[in-house]
Amino acid sequence: MCFRLLCLSRNMCSILDLMQGDESELNNYRNNLYSLYKTYKLHKIYLYSLRALQAIAGIGLTTMTTANNPYFKDNIDQINIIIWYISISNNIINILLEKSQSYNITDEKLKIRLLMGEAKKYLDNYKDYSLYNNDQVNKLRYFEKCCSEIIDRTPYEYLIYQGRRPSHATIDIKQKRLDINRAWEGSDDIQNIIIDDL
Repeated sequence: MCFRLLCLSRNMCSILDLMQGDESELNNYRNNLYSLYKTYKLHKIYLYSLRALQAIAGIGLTTMTTANNPYFKDNIDQINIIIWYISISNNIINILLEKSQSYNITDEKLKIRLLMGEAKKYLDNYKDYSLYNNDQVNKLRYFEKCCSEIIDRTPYEYLIYQGRRPSHATIDIKQKRLDINRAWEGSDDIQNIIIDDL
């Protein structure tokens, strides 16, 4: 609950609120999106905290090892001990940063944005979803297929193969799509005739 209040962005809250419903597909979508976003945000905070500690340790080492610094002439032994502790902690921070590189923050951010975009397409009946105007059950199935494809692939793979969207739920939808394509092809022929007449 504390994470929801402190870390959720306005866009994320609005998408989660808009995708309310009793259907299991919508519940799965909300749970997946929330868990992906939470993991992403916690990794981001962790990584930025380590980077800040690394910068502070680097500045501390640089300041304390300056040979011409007049403030450190008296207590050289104590300063050497402090420098030793700072260098050890800096090495530990570097190791933790290397371990954290296995989680790709940029890919996860893109994946979250793609999932949010898919929800907007679903809500606006955009492109493929417009074929399901009267068929809410299959529209939800198609939405779930698209979301699972985004989650299962890397954003790069998904964006490259975005033209190959998951197959539609029924043969009727495919038939409607073919009819729409034929109608568009017919309109191109009419436009060509009009242009030729000019």
